[in-house]
Amino acid sequence: MPHIVIKAIKGASEAQVKEAALQISKVVEKTMGKADKHISVSYEGYSFGEWEGVYNEFIKDKDNIVKQPGYTNPVTFD
Repeated sequence: MPHIVIKAIKGASEAQVKEAALQISKVVEKTMGKADKHISVSYEGYSFGEWEGVYNEFIKDKDNIVKQPGYTNPVTFD
């Protein structure tokens, strides 16, 4: 409980990914009242060419997206 998945274009350093996971964990702990020991975070890095598939499978037209991206074209990010 809760497990958060970060899916992103590759390029962040290992230190940046770890810091993002730490900060996300702190926010979930504070806002959802979950103990840090119950929170896990994973990271999946994708190339720009792979991102359209990620967008179509996990983001586009999904009811569970609680924060929509500001783009609708996953190739140009417009």
